Amino acid sequence: MVPYGETLRQIRVQKGLTMKELADGICSVSFLSKFERGDSDITLGLFTKILEKLMLSFDEFLYIHNDYMPDQLEQFFKNVSTAYFNRNSAQLKHLKKQEIEKWEKYRIDIYYCNVLMLQVYERIVDAKEIDENVDKEDVKILSNYLFSVEVWGYYELQLYSATMLFLEPIMVVHLSKTAYEKSIRYRSLKKVNEAIIAIIMNTIVYLLGPVNRFNEKMEYRKEISEFFSYLETIALPESSLLERVELLHLKGAYELRIGNREEGIAKIQHAIQILSDLGSYGNATRIEKYLQQILDCTK
Repeated sequence: MVPYGETLRQIRVQKGLTMKELADGICSVSFLSKFERGDSDITLGLFTKILEKLMLSFDEFLYIHNDYMPDQLEQFFKNVSTAYFNRNSAQLKHLKKQEIEKWEKYRIDIYYCNVLMLQVYERIVDAKEIDENVDKEDVKILSNYLFSVEVWGYYELQLYSATMLFLEPIMVVHLSKTAYEKSIRYRSLKKVNEAIIAIIMNTIVYLLGPVNRFNEKMEYRKEISEFFSYLETIALPESSLLERVELLHLKGAYELRIGNREEGIAKIQHAIQILSDLGSYGNATRIEKYLQQILDCTK
């Protein structure tokens, strides 16, 4: 069996950290080096601090090491998601304060990225413009971190998904391609597969643009076609009915966006009918309103 130290070394390198950066404030560089080589054991307390610095739960480390499932990391994003959907600004501020404290203690970019992510949600909840006071240096730190990671796991996918809103379109194109290419290793994990599918679909929605621009020239036609091909390569599971219908809906919107009015309307209406037949009336109504908005803007 591969020693834990070797797995830790692989993760550290993939995260773009030197031994000095990871060991800082926790243990000596020489001790970490010995553990990574398998020449020394490590206490649970020290190992927990190292994993926290890497933004990994022990369960996710075990998944990487022995094909286990992540747990605590999912809870972190669940807490963020719950606070956002409940429009709980106070909880978002509390979560952000915790991440700021980690950033100030460890000076590791992943904690600062978490602050950025929570900041986006907080601004939306507080009804502020998403790009209000977003420093270009903040965006640079976020994008540099994501581009530097050699293998994207659940954390990187969720971080990018949460912060896509304040990135420029060209950056979204590059990062979404990066997410697709660099998440292959973990794609057998259901949560990772679901996350990359959501990212690609959200990227298509982002590049299609608001409905009031459907009469304008299509700027990212080639890129959108490429993202559709990614979804075909991934092959959505038959059990993922909602995602399959959503894909049909997006293909219809794309046809409308490039001027194929009849084909686009037919695809979207087909999606609406499927959802209605399945009793998913809320989603059917949502797409129906979206279609009507497009038709009103493209008369």
